[in-house]
Amino acid sequence: MDILKNVNLNLLKSFWAVYKTGGINKGAKMLDMTPPTVTHNIKQLEKQLGHKLFVTGKKGADPTDKAKEIFPLVENIFENLQKFNEQLGNENKGTIRIGTSAFHTEFYLINFHRKFMSKYPNIKLEFYHHPHHDYLTMLENNQIDVAIMQFLKRPASDIIIFELFSDSMSFFTSKQFAIANNIKNEITFEQFLKLPFICHSQSRTVLDKLERAFEHKLPVIETPSVQVAYDMVVNGKGIGIFFDRYLDANPNDKIVRIKINDKPQPPSSVYECAYHKKPSALVSLYIREIKDFFAN
Repeated sequence: MDILKNVNLNLLKSFWAVYKTGGINKGAKMLDMTPPTVTHNIKQLEKQLGHKLFVTGKKGADPTDKAKEIFPLVENIFENLQKFNEQLGNENKGTIRIGTSAFHTEFYLINFHRKFMSKYPNIKLEFYHHPHHDYLTMLENNQIDVAIMQFLKRPASDIIIFELFSDSMSFFTSKQFAIANNIKNEITFEQFLKLPFICHSQSRTVLDKLERAFEHKLPVIETPSVQVAYDMVVNGKGIGIFFDRYLDANPNDKIVRIKINDKPQPPSSVYECAYHKKPSALVSLYIREIKDFFAN
């Protein structure tokens, strides 16, 4: 067991999944991770242990003798950890109130919350969607326990804020609109200002950053929701701005990504999580789980 002392559990988890499934891709699917992340974790573990663990080929990943030696130890660790988590899940009961937009809940947080609820079946998650996305005020007023949002940080002495992840953004339009307005993949800022720019209200903070970066007030057509804005752009009503991760996850051959060649790229959208400095045991558990999830 000493050989695994001080080894990160995430590295062992990747090793365990690849060993159990016989391949990097299958192991990544089991863990809901990307194959490059699992490969990186295996290499880090091999570096720490000083031994090759798998020989990869077209048929998968074959464990080495060292991998066969340590696998029973790793499996024992996870069996004990599962028993501990089951006990913890049974002991923790209550409700956690989460303030975040419907879009974030349905797109970015859905896999995390599925895992959390599966792991802790006695904890109920309640979601609050504020029309103006003022979740920090809701948190300060004890209307919610956790706030997850895109926002500009402001002083809040009793609140802890940490970054979950950042997501790059792209301007895009429909092929129909691009052809009608003689747009290819690049336009000038002067051309951009003459075109309808469609933005949903949930991107208000992103729009503020964009206007500061461009040093110019933008003529915006504001819509009530993400889906309405996206549909308007896809249907040829103008130019929009959207998360790269969302556009990649929902490929559409009717859209064109656009670069403004005389201005910087759109700013990244930073997602942050906030909670009170002295959280309850349930909130502390939630924070620990969400940090671990997005660290991968």
